[in-house]
Amino acid sequence: MKRIEDYNQDFASVWALMDRTEKLMAENAKQQAETDRKIAENAKQIAESNKESNERLDRLFEESKKLVDATTANIDKYLEEIKATRKEVGGIGNTYGKHAESYFFESLKKSKQFGGVTYKHVVNNVKDTYTMPDETMIVDEFDIVMHNGDSIVIIEVKSKVEEEHVTDLINRKVGNYKLMSPQYAHKKFYLGIAGFYIDKEAEKKALKSGVGILKLSGENLEIQDGHLEIF
Repeated sequence: MKRIEDYNQDFASVWALMDRTEKLMAENAKQQAETDRKIAENAKQIAESNKESNERLDRLFEESKKLVDATTANIDKYLEEIKATRKEVGGIGNTYGKHAESYFFESLKKSKQFGGVTYKHVVNNVKDTYTMPDETMIVDEFDIVMHNGDSIVIIEVKSKVEEEHVTDLINRKVGNYKLMSPQYAHKKFYLGIAGFYIDKEAEKKALKSGVGILKLSGENLEIQDGHLEIF
């Protein structure tokens, strides 16, 4: 299993790249604003220069054209850098997400414990489909599923957990699982959200809604599951 230090280093890299993207976009916006100001200033001078020579007017037009060309070139450069940075962030984010899934799955597979209950089976990456009466196809994947004779646990894993992930787990994913596996629909369902980083609003939502929380505390796995509700 990958060391906690390695996860923290990966996470720091993601945020550094995202910070660079934001700085590039801010720099681009600042330069665009300055160019717009200069062009407006030139346009004002042109409007007030009806009595001036064509030579001066031509010079002002040419200066404006150069400003537009320079800004366009800079924008293209920034867009390429932002595109490359986002691609790198996406790649690291996907890898980081896989590390998160692996870490929490291996931990639960070893303990088989959640909410004070021991589960016989702990599986990951459960994929299934369901065809609705109108022939709409539902396709879904469940990161970690724990089950025994009485209950099912569905745990969604994210490298960074936000409130919308908790909402989606409650409102959509548990319903999809029951549709796709009707033989288990009568069982008691419990939910959990896991991540290396959990947003404060996401944590509040989970605690209020009866969804278990799995996160890192130092180098150890911390599970908050004393408030679980049946779904």
